[in-house]
Amino acid sequence: MREKRLPELINIDGWPFRIRKAKQRDKPNRILLLLHGHLGNEDVMWIFTKNIPENYTILSPRAPLKLGKNQFSWHKIGPASPNILQYQELTAEVLSRVNEWLADNHIDAEMFDLLGFSQGAVMAYALVILQPESINRVAAIAGFIPSMWKESLSEVNLQGKQFFIAHGTQDEIIPIGKAIQAKEWLEEQNALVKFCEADIGHKLSANCFNGLETFFK
Repeated sequence: MREKRLPELINIDGWPFRIRKAKQRDKPNRILLLLHGHLGNEDVMWIFTKNIPENYTILSPRAPLKLGKNQFSWHKIGPASPNILQYQELTAEVLSRVNEWLADNHIDAEMFDLLGFSQGAVMAYALVILQPESINRVAAIAGFIPSMWKESLSEVNLQGKQFFIAHGTQDEIIPIGKAIQAKEWLEEQNALVKFCEADIGHKLSANCFNGLETFFK
């Protein structure tokens, strides 16, 4: 069977992106950012977009920290998660490049949607917390919200934001309890949360894959 080709690779201010332009345009334009996990790259997230509507323009950036051949990370993994200020710099860098490409291609976008896996899900949470005016909905697969963020954030504007959280009950990398804590905290901020769990490890199950597709329709 012939392998499906990946979208075009584009360099934006030193960061590689895979970008698939929408086959049909809506108003407002629908933009989806794919945020890969630790040791991933700009190629690995496209498996989640199989049935994402074709009216989405999809951008998949490569994280800036190289750790091995075709392996990249948003930051080094340590005993504790980086504070929100480190993510503030990372999220600003991502959005500046996305906005630059959109402007160059004459695509107006009021808000973006996010799909993140593992460390990329943490990035997605950081983006919506720090830049709520720019983010519409967030799908977080096998991710969590660091507890230190919740303690340091005095004001968060997530009312009405839509979230889809998918997690495995057998996840040994990020225990499902952390995903449940994220759900509860988001609901305390008056966000709208759909939660999907399955008896699997650190990946997306078939039933949650279906929920993901529905979330972005």
